[in-house]
Order: sequence, then C-alpha cells, then structure tokens
Amino acid sequence: MFHFQRDTVMKINEHNEKVLEKFATMIIERMKQMKAGQWKKGWVGRTLGGPPSNIEGKYYQGSNVFLLMLDCAMHDYELPVYCTLRQANKLGAHINKGEESMPVIFWDYSITTPNGRKITLQDYLKLSIEKQAECTKFPFLKSYHVFNIAQTNLTEKHPDKVDEFRKVYGNAENSTDTDGMYDNIAIDSMLANESWLCPIEYTKPSDGAYYQPKYDRIVVPMKSQFKTGKTDDEIYKDGQEFYACLLHEMVHSTGIESRLNRQRGKRFGDKLYAKEELVAELGAARIGQALGFDKRILDNNAAYLDCWIAGLQQEPTYVLTLLSDVEKASKMILEKIA
Repeated sequence: MFHFQRDTVMKINEHNEKVLEKFATMIIERMKQMKAGQWKKGWVGRTLGGPPSNIEGKYYQGSNVFLLMLDCAMHDYELPVYCTLRQANKLGAHINKGEESMPVIFWDYSITTPNGRKITLQDYLKLSIEKQAECTKFPFLKSYHVFNIAQTNLTEKHPDKVDEFRKVYGNAENSTDTDGMYDNIAIDSMLANESWLCPIEYTKPSDGAYYQPKYDRIVVPMKSQFKTGKTDDEIYKDGQEFYACLLHEMVHSTGIESRLNRQRGKRFGDKLYAKEELVAELGAARIGQALGFDKRILDNNAAYLDCWIAGLQQEPTYVLTLLSDVEKASKMILEKIA
C-alpha cells in the first residue's frame, strides 16, 4: 500500500473545501439534534444492519461509511443504499426533482519525477525504493456525488431490487444477556480472550471509564453498573452504553505513539484534548454501527459540544484529519473484534 509522510502537503481545491464544510455542518447539526433530544438519540438513531453500499452492492470505504450513515440519520432514509445519477439512469430510473446529493470522497495522487515528468501511481510503485524517494508526491482529495435510493424512483422501477436490499439490511440480530441488557458476542469474546492491544479492567466496580496512557491500560465500570433503566427498552439500551463506553476508551488507546501517534492535549478545554474526545466519540459510533448497535453521546461527553463545534468550524483540514483519525482507529479496533 502507498503511504505518504505526515508532513506531506495536501491539495484541497475550492470545490472540496465546500465538500468538507458540508461534512462539518452535518456533524454539527446531528450533535444539535441529539442535544435537543436530551441525548437520547444516537448518532444514527438505529442499527442500519450493515455498512452503506451502492446500488450494485459494493460497500463504500473509509470515512464515507460514517458520513453516509450520518446522512441516513439526518434524512431518516430506510436503507443505506446510494447511487450516482449515471447508475440510476442506467437502471431506467431518475433522481427526484429538487433532491440534494451527498459527496463521496477519495484520495488520488500527483507524483512527479526529478526531471518534472508526471507519472501514475502504478508506474511509481514499479520504481525502486531509491527512485521513489526522489519523486515529489502530493495526495489530493477528489469527490463524486451520490443519492440515496429514497431520492429516486427506483422503488417504482425495480421493487424486487429494493426488496433484496431490505433483506440484506434487515438481518441485524438483537442479542440480550440474562439481565435483558444488549449483548455483543464479538466484544465479549475479545474481552474474554484478552485480545485487545492493552489490558482492559471491566470486572470490578469503577466510578468512571478512562484510558491511562502512562500504564497503557483501560478501566471501565462493570456492565451491571450501566443498568439504570426502568423499562425493557431502556435496560436493553443500557447494555449498548456499556459497549459504547468501552469502545470510546479503546479508541483513545489507539492514539499513543507506538500505535497511531495522535496528538493529544493536556487538559479539558484544550483544542487537541477536545479533538481527541471527538475522535473517540465518532470512532465508537462508527465501530458500534459496524458491530450492530447505535451510540449516543454520553452526558459527560456532552460537555465538549461547544469545543467540538468550534473545531469543526475551523479550516477544512480539521474535518479531514478528524475523519482520517476516526477511520484509522476504527479499522485497528475492528480488525481485533470483527
């Protein structure tokens, strides 16, 4: 795989600045919606049953997974299935009048040899390591636009195809433990086998959840401590809160120097500290959906809301690095769990 150094300059044109501003606005609006709902609403609001895909059944990758899930939440789309205008037209369908598209982003690369000749990534990879080091390399962001199938007349034109997607995304399994709390077999297996990258203490009572970088150790309250609900539905969601809390701290643990080496602030209110909390928050939401449950913002994390909004309203690269950090951490964790 082709990697760029941390100090590589990223090219972002005016069009993609607007794309990133849209993403920032989406995240901010969703946080405001959750706040208005007394934090009872999750990032997605429900379990989608799988990652977003295009109309051909191919799953989206990278940061697009979380962003398209968020788009589904914002518009209450039934299915996380998208298509381009061309894909819709190819199926004899059209985009409904007045519908707004959703950007999908990916990276491309500009590579120049010492004599000023531009070469493709494929040609670059054929060079020796010494020759590669002599080249000038710039990643640049590209995007294209998609529409959810609810924004088209595909249900009318191809009801069988839409029904097939309903079957795919309708198979989310709901498992409960003996107390009626949500149960996640994959995470429970990871805990039982002690297969995470650092020790996790979850079998003793604790007043809070935290990651200790100095000792490379995670502490979370016992699952039973999360059982505060009075109704069956509330108790079930209490189980989800346990796993969401655990995933939040696991994301923090990916950031140390020997792993993903994220910059982290020193105290509450510090911009880097708040950003790390948002990485953990979005990462836990992203992983939770992949594992079959939705994540809410916990009361103690809601205190960061103003800092998060301020950060998201900064320059476009803030959003870009945020999404990149979320995806890297999510991938590292899912490789150990899923």
